[in-house]
Amino acid sequence: MGYRGVDLFFVISGFLITTLLLREREETGTISLRDFYIRRTLRIFPLYYTVIALYVLTVFLFERHSAAGQAFFGNLPFFLTYTSNWFIQLEGRVIFYFAWSLATEEQFYLVWPTIEKALGAMTIPLVVGSILLVRQAVETMAPDSLWKTIILSLHPAIFGGVLLAHALHDPRGYVIAAKTMGQKWFGPAALVALVVALSLGQRWMIWASMTALVGAAVAREDHLLTFLRWRPMAYMGTISYGMYLLHMLCHNVVKRALPGLELLWLPATLALTVLVAGLSLRYYESHFLRLKKRFQWSERTGPVRRGSAAARLSSPSVRA
Repeated sequence: MGYRGVDLFFVISGFLITTLLLREREETGTISLRDFYIRRTLRIFPLYYTVIALYVLTVFLFERHSAAGQAFFGNLPFFLTYTSNWFIQLEGRVIFYFAWSLATEEQFYLVWPTIEKALGAMTIPLVVGSILLVRQAVETMAPDSLWKTIILSLHPAIFGGVLLAHALHDPRGYVIAAKTMGQKWFGPAALVALVVALSLGQRWMIWASMTALVGAAVAREDHLLTFLRWRPMAYMGTISYGMYLLHMLCHNVVKRALPGLELLWLPATLALTVLVAGLSLRYYESHFLRLKKRFQWSERTGPVRRGSAAARLSSPSVRA
């Protein structure tokens, strides 16, 4: 069930990105699509394509004659275009398999800001509801095809985050949500519901409980997940993108360096991944992040309102 952690990331991402878009429109009267795409490009592209280059070199040196290595080079166009979730079947050993989740994110980034800019806040829940209904109908009734795969890549967890962002951004919605999500019992209850949903394998219950858990974390300061504010956890948040992209390369280095010592692979991989991701952020990604700030509307319009749900996102554990 560990792969369900990706679903939680989707909820957080949908909530974070939508909240930032809503804040921008509230403060400036519009959403700059140009600035949004420049910020996303500077954050995601440099390290992503650098890691792909490392994979190309590594696979060529060590795996080019294996079936998995040959499949990697065949799949490379889909990795380069963020379409691996549409065209690559995750069966057997697939090198760079985890890129499907970033492809899902990139497709969301490509489309959703335009929808947020074009439609009013009252319309968004109807749009999201329609998307989820169509997705469910296609999953249940449509024959296998590329179009079915594309529609099913519209992940419900992301839209759970979108709806949560709209609910908490609206002052009336925030007051209503605070009466439930802001209660101390709500976070533990959402966590229990998530554990039950995971044990039952009920996907929609999993996504709903994850959305509720994220809501509990941002609706009040002294929430269940206070440990996320600890300095080590906050640091892990700042390097999480690098950890995501580099962890399998680090894992393979550890396996080659410590053959037969399987018990040490997990802690050694974690330690090496944190080290490499930290170095990447400090000496490589930071150059692009400084450029990104030139297109950051929030720095031109002043601080986030204290006490708002968006203010919770100022924690260093969340990096957009």
